[in-house]
Amino acid sequence: MNFQLLTQIAPYKNNNIWTALSLHGFGSNASDIFKPGFEDTKVEVDTQLQWTSLFNEPIMKPISEMISKLPCNFERIRFTKLVAGKTLKKHTDNIDDDIKNKKIARLHIPIRTTNDVIFTFYENENDLKGKLFHLKTGHYYYLDVTKHHSVSNNSNIDRYHLVIDCFVNDELKTLFKGIF
Repeated sequence: MNFQLLTQIAPYKNNNIWTALSLHGFGSNASDIFKPGFEDTKVEVDTQLQWTSLFNEPIMKPISEMISKLPCNFERIRFTKLVAGKTLKKHTDNIDDDIKNKKIARLHIPIRTTNDVIFTFYENENDLKGKLFHLKTGHYYYLDVTKHHSVSNNSNIDRYHLVIDCFVNDELKTLFKGIF
């Protein structure tokens, strides 16, 4: 994949650690990565879900074919980049009520990663050790991002994931065997 496309926007407020581009979301621009009402969004509250301009790039055809196989409707679909040598500190994604209420499931599909990129999931806020996971390319993963987690990119290359927010339905529940 040509990662040049994924370098087009400024990082979110996190000291140049994490960036994203939207493939599907609440705006037509690939830089519209947030939901309406989020403090940094430029999209209007009544904006409908839509494919962004990035979706029409010829290089996105394999991605389009891959996501079309998922048995769900999509909310946001974003490419995320975690800069080489950086860490996203322990946090939750509880700011998103639809994820918190299990209406949306967040899937991660590693596009480029190494064994030196580690997700840590914690039992609770006071858990200092957590459980370590490496997400391999060629697979997709459901991550319960309502739990505390962190991500460390201990490699010298940027890590890219396709992050898909799926509306939970019976087919998705069957696919994930009772997780929801």
